[in-house]
Amino acid sequence: MRAALAALFGPATAPGPGAAPGAAPAPARPGGPPGWWRRHRVAVAVVVVFLGLTLLAYALSTRTSSRPLAPDNAEPGGARAAAQILGEQGVRVREATSLAQVGALAGPGTTVLVTDLGLLGEEQRAGLLSTGADLVLVGATFGTLDGFGALTPGGAGSTHPVPARCADPDATAAGEISFTRGSVTAAPAAGAVVCFPVGTAGAGAYAVWHHGDQTLRYLADSRLVTNAHLAEAGNAALTLRMLGHHRDLVWYLPSPLDAGSVDASVPTVPVRAALVGAALVAAVVLLALARGRALGPVVTEVMPVVVRAAETTRGRGRLYRRSRAYDHAAAALRAGTATRLARTLGVPASADAATLQAAVARATHRPPEQVGDLLHGAPPADDRQLLALATALDTLESEVHRS
Repeated sequence: MRAALAALFGPATAPGPGAAPGAAPAPARPGGPPGWWRRHRVAVAVVVVFLGLTLLAYALSTRTSSRPLAPDNAEPGGARAAAQILGEQGVRVREATSLAQVGALAGPGTTVLVTDLGLLGEEQRAGLLSTGADLVLVGATFGTLDGFGALTPGGAGSTHPVPARCADPDATAAGEISFTRGSVTAAPAAGAVVCFPVGTAGAGAYAVWHHGDQTLRYLADSRLVTNAHLAEAGNAALTLRMLGHHRDLVWYLPSPLDAGSVDASVPTVPVRAALVGAALVAAVVLLALARGRALGPVVTEVMPVVVRAAETTRGRGRLYRRSRAYDHAAAALRAGTATRLARTLGVPASADAATLQAAVARATHRPPEQVGDLLHGAPPADDRQLLALATALDTLESEVHRS
């Protein structure tokens, strides 16, 4: 103990006259200037906070998505390569995940890319047309182009390069595409130009038509836009030309939970308000980090309960019901039923809706029109109609299994 005190305060001095025997003198209060930490601790704190905010901003800015066809997804199924090349060519690519965002960003003189038609109901499709923007639509299995024109997607395709063979300048510049899974056929009233012919007469992998002053383009196989296949054949030329007609491109990634509508009157957040909000969020994060405990390594523990898959399904159903998204719920039910029926009956995924309807009609001895109304009919308008549709689809699937 004495050695430790000596190391801290130095050697003891002899007691002065009149001091009590054995009494140690009181240590003198240091009267020198404050230490380095006291003089610079504010500056150090400011530097640490600044570096933390810089690292946080860098981490947020470099984060990428893993969603298929997302413009910031660098995986093979993403479309980051196409988005970056368009940006280098002067096209401003802005991502939207809701119809309200599309309405605020799109308008005449812009292009809207729709990556998943299967999640759009009748009202959402009409809302996209009401923006006045040119639309680029990509295909989906068992999807339809209802609301956009008299065109019908099909299951014809090719695993070999397909030449353009049409008068459209974009397709002509591309020359050929490396392959296609799916096709589209246009009725004479549609006035569409169909390119890259495959399968039966009149079917092709790409179509261009007009709706008033708007130009609509449909690409049957969305894989041509992805990072994995963009550099093959003329895929890049076709992709960049059909998406680069205007300076502004809205890259719309539909969500199953988006039951809203296009409303271009929604005001955007002012820049000053956004800066103030970002500063408040940063302050809250710093306060939480200062007052919170130090985070240690992640500890794996056994869950006290087992969450069944049915609970997840019920939770999504409650979200649909709360937002009254009857069309989205019906689309999900129909898509799931169609996929299971196709697998049960041995119908390939590239087949069109008519092929699946015919197969189900033969298995259940129902009229094809009735099967088509169940799988691709109008969306329900209330809970009662949605429940009736679910019951009818379940009965249809049971009849196929019993056949």
